[in-house]
Amino acid sequence: RGDGSICWSLDPSGYLENYALLTGSSSIYHSLRCAIACAEELGHERPDWEWAAGRLAHAVAYEPSSAFAPKEEFAMDWYYPVLSGAMTGQTARDRIDGGWSTFVMEGFGVRCVSTGEWVTAAETAECVLALDAIGMDDVALTLLEWAQGLRTEDGSYWTGMVYPDEATFPPLERSTYTAGAMGLAADALSHATSASGLFR
Repeated sequence: RGDGSICWSLDPSGYLENYALLTGSSSIYHSLRCAIACAEELGHERPDWEWAAGRLAHAVAYEPSSAFAPKEEFAMDWYYPVLSGAMTGQTARDRIDGGWSTFVMEGFGVRCVSTGEWVTAAETAECVLALDAIGMDDVALTLLEWAQGLRTEDGSYWTGMVYPDEATFPPLERSTYTAGAMGLAADALSHATSASGLFR
């Protein structure tokens, strides 16, 4: 789009929808950064990718309320601009601080949405990655420790838990994307593999 954001989808007729999502555009920004790094490693110049990434980063970091559909109740819209690297430094820390009391249930993890007492393991793990990316390692480790309350005896994680009932939601679901997010978060904090710095 003209403001640098990326439309969310095509409608059934194949036309672009007229709105963009902050989380989706943040993810695309990170993907563009990775693509540019790959191109550089292979000796290819991709100035159009760099231009697109720069415009997209500006929209994510400086125009989140005007460029994107309002989804402020979702935790991902809170930390994805930081996770993607579009927001860095003090701006990123201020964003994390500003949403912490809204999205974090102390001792449990990150809510999926601000309107309910529903903690999800994937959102918690992704927030750990965002915190690690801006050097908030101690807080990231604490958050990852809280998420262990969602771990089952076989090592998998419940997708989510509703409190105070401690009811799994979706009921009895242990998703692969949750396991993947937990693996990435643990790797980022332990520096166990060469990919541990992907979001840094």
